[in-house]
Amino acid sequence: MRDYQRIEPAHAFAYQNVFALLESRARLHPDQLFVTSLFQDVEERYTYGEFVRRVAMARSFLRAKGLIRGDAVNLIIQNSADFLILYFAALSLGVVVSPINYNFTAREMSYIVKDSRGRMLFAEEEYLPRVEAIGRELGVAPEVVVLSRNPASGPYPRLSDVLEEHAAAGERLEALAAESSGVELQDRAVIIYTSGTSGYPKGAILTHANLLADAQAIAEWFGWDRSTRTLCILPLFHNNGQVVTLLAPLWAGGSTVMVKGNISLAAFWDLVGRYEANWTSVIPTILSVLLAFKGKRTGHGLRGIVCGGALLPKRVQLDFETTFGVPIFEGYGLTETTSFSCFNPLDVERRTIGSIGLPLPVNEMAILDEDGHLLPPGEVGEICIRGFNVFLEYCNLPERNEKAFRGGWFHSGDYGSRDERGFYYIQGRKDDLIIKGGENIYPREIENVLYGHPKVKDCAVVGVEHRLWGETLVAFVETVDGQPMTAAEVEGFLKNRIADYKLPSECYFLRDLPDLPEIPKGPTKKLLRTELRKYYDAHLRQAARREG
Repeated sequence: MRDYQRIEPAHAFAYQNVFALLESRARLHPDQLFVTSLFQDVEERYTYGEFVRRVAMARSFLRAKGLIRGDAVNLIIQNSADFLILYFAALSLGVVVSPINYNFTAREMSYIVKDSRGRMLFAEEEYLPRVEAIGRELGVAPEVVVLSRNPASGPYPRLSDVLEEHAAAGERLEALAAESSGVELQDRAVIIYTSGTSGYPKGAILTHANLLADAQAIAEWFGWDRSTRTLCILPLFHNNGQVVTLLAPLWAGGSTVMVKGNISLAAFWDLVGRYEANWTSVIPTILSVLLAFKGKRTGHGLRGIVCGGALLPKRVQLDFETTFGVPIFEGYGLTETTSFSCFNPLDVERRTIGSIGLPLPVNEMAILDEDGHLLPPGEVGEICIRGFNVFLEYCNLPERNEKAFRGGWFHSGDYGSRDERGFYYIQGRKDDLIIKGGENIYPREIENVLYGHPKVKDCAVVGVEHRLWGETLVAFVETVDGQPMTAAEVEGFLKNRIADYKLPSECYFLRDLPDLPEIPKGPTKKLLRTELRKYYDAHLRQAARREG
């Protein structure tokens, strides 16, 4: 392990890799329900024993394709049992899993396939047009397996067929643990791509040790056991869905209910009651939506909700707890810390509303100044983390790694403080990151695309407060020679070049803003986003509310 991945005392890992954890649970409790996968009216249920047999089939197929330890595969798959089967099959071989946000455009997907060096790509049928475009973008079409129940699904092999071809492998359960014994704690397990300041996403490489350490810490923090059943509604292409609502209950020997697609949150309480879920993990936006629906809680099994991914307004937390009687446990973490690195205590009386909580036992946190010196309680500095859940490195970004890990700490880029009791608080962000509904968006990515439009001379994108999404995106555009341009033109140009959730919700043109002659910049021509946000609040926010 590297310096920034260690703390004292050393963590005692009970398993050598992630698959060993699954195999252990299947051996101890083969008939216990592990995963329920939901899509519309279709429900798939797997016990631990049944699930491992399906994993063995997929594992046999991957081996037959020549995949070996250190290779990578890409998954463009919504939350489902199929995702999980491929996920564990790959990890059992030491093959790295790099899931791709299925909302991405072909351009964005192509970058990830190339950067992660994916050897195979598994995709649901509805994404095949973008998969085929990836081949055109890269010049070399990746080997593709399609997830489809349709026999006429085109030239690609279907996952259901290839698994049946390898069904005999599902009987060799006794040999699975031994076959996976070569996969070690420090082997790369997954690469999760997050928005990057350069305009391209950056891949955070997480090891088997990272996943196991964070899963164990979360399960033990909340006292989860075999009765725990989580409802997974966050996407598995992010690590929150993978760790909090899959690996943590797996660590406890519990189960998970996997919801495929963008469910209507109007069905949330029905799902909780019908499937007897007692925990779930959400982003603050989901709590706001559930409050807006004014639905009624059904059943009383939900014991708590984990919340992170963006700042949780105190009002939202208090209103939700008063309305539904379910405690919210706010925490903080990043892709780079596997998922969470701190939480409010399970004891409701010890929680501090407005705080992101106390550090998990597997990591240390500190507030450091610009020179890397520890700041006393109450002073604002950068939130820095080190420990067993801190990622290995960024994929193919040596300069970024050097900056991120200076001084033996991972530097989060978030500003915060710590009080005398050790509780941490977020004060703001060091960089220009926008968090919209839990999705990380760097404005430079959108600006780089916008500059490709022949009418655009200068542009800037900023995040502004939004009551539902936390933040939303506003674009300011200066056109060449003041040419006329419309918001519809901007949206149409961006539409097939970036994911829809990155599209600005408002667009303003400097030719229409006489009191904003140019996009504000400092002496070194650095864009002053703070000034643009101030301008928006002073001149545009009220008009936007009236129109919205």
